[in-house]
Amino acid sequence: MSRRVVPVSTLIRYLKQSMDSDPVLHGVMIEGEISNFRRPYSGHWYFSLKDEKASLACVMFASSNRKVAFSPKSGDKVILKGDVSVYEPEGRMQMIATAMQPSGIGDLYIQLEALKKKLNAEGLFRPEHKKPLKRFPMDIALVTGNNTAAREDVLITLKKRWPAARLTEYPCPVQGAEAAGKIIQSLLQADTGNHDVILLVRGGGSLEDLWCFNDEQLARTIYAMNTPVVTGVGHETDTTIADYVSDLRANTPTGAVEAAVSDAAEVMNHIRHLNGRMQYSLSQRLRGERARYEKFAGSQVFSHPEKLMQTHVIHLQYLDEKLHRYHVTIYENKAELSLLLQRFRQIIAGKKETLSAGLYDDRLRLIQAVRRQVYEESGSLSRLRQQLLHSAEKSIMTYRRDLASSVSKLDSLSPLKVLERGYSIVMKDGHTVSRTDEISNDDLISIRISDGLINAVVTSKEEMNGREREDI
Repeated sequence: MSRRVVPVSTLIRYLKQSMDSDPVLHGVMIEGEISNFRRPYSGHWYFSLKDEKASLACVMFASSNRKVAFSPKSGDKVILKGDVSVYEPEGRMQMIATAMQPSGIGDLYIQLEALKKKLNAEGLFRPEHKKPLKRFPMDIALVTGNNTAAREDVLITLKKRWPAARLTEYPCPVQGAEAAGKIIQSLLQADTGNHDVILLVRGGGSLEDLWCFNDEQLARTIYAMNTPVVTGVGHETDTTIADYVSDLRANTPTGAVEAAVSDAAEVMNHIRHLNGRMQYSLSQRLRGERARYEKFAGSQVFSHPEKLMQTHVIHLQYLDEKLHRYHVTIYENKAELSLLLQRFRQIIAGKKETLSAGLYDDRLRLIQAVRRQVYEESGSLSRLRQQLLHSAEKSIMTYRRDLASSVSKLDSLSPLKVLERGYSIVMKDGHTVSRTDEISNDDLISIRISDGLINAVVTSKEEMNGREREDI
């Protein structure tokens, strides 16, 4: 023997390294029938793939089999993709599968990807075309198969989460060659029903079972709908063309309901929270207004309201006296001018005969000039008198308006106005009572209301806690 002897492990390791480095054995796709399928606790899948002439051991780890869209079993014919290698402890050749699909649907996948690429290029999947959903839909349409598990899931979930909504059903087949056309008819009928949202749902199944939801005409119908459409087709790993083009995609029929409607319990909790905030805000506002009222009630305006107008009254009296002095001055000046005019006339009449004609004419012109000046001064005084009267009347009107406005404000702040709104003032021995510990049983109290006084005897009293006082 010319060759050297090597351990078994060395040979197995050599074979493994050779197969792992061979690109032909990476990403290889094989077709066969599953046998001896096992699912241990680890989550990995162990099985064999066989045909009429051979059998190959296979393993699919949990990280990869989670992506498989169906549940395989012994006897299923499938297509595997993966790497061929050697399992060293047993010296056994095996395939480490990374993907699995049912045999015979490769063409369907090709068609699906081609249609998806076409519709995406046309913009049917773009987010800006998605219609917004109402937060609280009250009229819901359901498009699904009649007497199906998906329908029951929707009814149970809707009754639990949002029982106030009205549900209208549009039953149609959701599987088979004619299903796509029937679904389109139901959707178009639902779109004319003035609903808030349409639920298009179906339970899980194989690619062939869900193929009607990959119909191009159905996708274009959903895109053109006026009513928002929420889809829940298949399981979490199932995604159809209808899901891509709908306004919102959920992973299951139950998920479609949860995505379309609010949770009534959460809404009620939110309402209670808002109600609490509103009550707190109102109590704070009431506390502030009460403090403001007490501040005004203790001011001198209420105890001595005449002081509010005292300054204005004094100023008006001053203006009135000033106007009276102007009248007296004008009257005295007018009397003096009349007296002077009379004296001039007497002088002229007494000396008229002794004056020469020229001197008489000069004196006459002088008198006429003085008379004109007197008239001018008299007119000027008259105008000044009118201006003074007008200014005084304007000032008096302004002060009267200010006085009326102040009286109106004073009246609005009057404690009697507060009493007219149903409030009252409780007094004991002439003092205001604001706390229950200021009075005792059998005390005589007086209750001041808007139109009179009520005398009463205290028979009992009850204290309120802080929250009760805020609620009043």
